[in-house]
Amino acid sequence: MKFTNNFKRCFVRFFICLSSSLPNRLLKCFGLALLLAAVTACTSMSNKEKEAEPTETAESQPFVLILNPYLPGVVPEPAKLEYANIKATMQGEKWVQAKGLLELMAATYPSLSGPYVNLGIVHHALGEMEEAEKALQYAIEVNPQNLGGYTRLGILYRELGRFDDAEAVYLKALGVWPHHLPSVKNLGILYDLYMGRFDDALAYYELSQNILGGEDRQLKGWIIDLKRRMKK
Repeated sequence: MKFTNNFKRCFVRFFICLSSSLPNRLLKCFGLALLLAAVTACTSMSNKEKEAEPTETAESQPFVLILNPYLPGVVPEPAKLEYANIKATMQGEKWVQAKGLLELMAATYPSLSGPYVNLGIVHHALGEMEEAEKALQYAIEVNPQNLGGYTRLGILYRELGRFDDAEAVYLKALGVWPHHLPSVKNLGILYDLYMGRFDDALAYYELSQNILGGEDRQLKGWIIDLKRRMKK
């Protein structure tokens, strides 16, 4: 812009000098020509300056991983030992026994959301879908940052065919942590296989790859397959 302003000042001085020596009619014609030349030069210079300015697109910006904001609360030592026993029971798929233990633990430690998440998992395994939904909803109510509760509830809704509810739950989880991988990945699956929203599915699959920080073989296969189906 400095060059343009200097050009304008020089033009004004030059025009004043000419005005003292040229006839009036000739001065008007000559001045008009100079004015058009000045406008053209200024416009050309301004356009070149704009073209020279680098433009940064979303694709050129590096991916920045958002860290997990959830900090687990203090869990009493007896609760940790109790949970270790329950976890072993669940891994052995002793669902009825695990259910009883979790109900006792939830009653003993009502401020902990973990027992309710696991109780939801057990109810789900036993086919008790309504009880599973209630347990998972309560886990989120106790601790709105328990992302495992959102994930499990979203999967439950998807299996029940409640796709809009599943989407809403995953989006709530991403409201807590935008880069929560299970929610991002499951949202992509939901859009791809159940809701037919392929553009959205591709965006979440690719976001999952970025979160992982490398090329995941499974996700790569999903992305290739999805792009192939999108071309049909």
